[in-house]
Amino acid sequence: MKFIIKYGNAIEQRLLTYIPEECSFDMEPIVSEIDFELILNKLSLSVVDNKITQLWGFCGLDKSMKSNYAVPEYQKGSLEVEHNLDFGFAYGIHDDDLPVYINAQTGWVCIGNPEKSGNAVEFINNCVAVIGDNKKFISLWLKPQSLPNI
Repeated sequence: MKFIIKYGNAIEQRLLTYIPEECSFDMEPIVSEIDFELILNKLSLSVVDNKITQLWGFCGLDKSMKSNYAVPEYQKGSLEVEHNLDFGFAYGIHDDDLPVYINAQTGWVCIGNPEKSGNAVEFINNCVAVIGDNKKFISLWLKPQSLPNI
């Protein structure tokens, strides 16, 4: 699966929250009409017209995930998927779950490899994806309204 960053495009205007009681991320407003979903660990990334427009789903956070990693420098734009996938289905981005890291000082959560560099784009408010030169997914950085006390 390959990803395309288009810098300068308008980003999706959504509010990212973390619900501690459900150990999950959520967004508002929600898009109900989607083409297909991409799965990262247990998060669902909704795709409409080849563009990732929202994310939600389970992501348990605990103190063993604490780190000092910092979100990479990024620009605003859109994150698109290059595919020939069937509509109405869900597809995994990776075969295995990726590690999760939390920087409690900055409020950023990283899913993936925080040390590998690539091209970073904020495609939804407080949602940054890092994509390698080979168009492969490296990491997803999320900064919800608040994090649980860990």
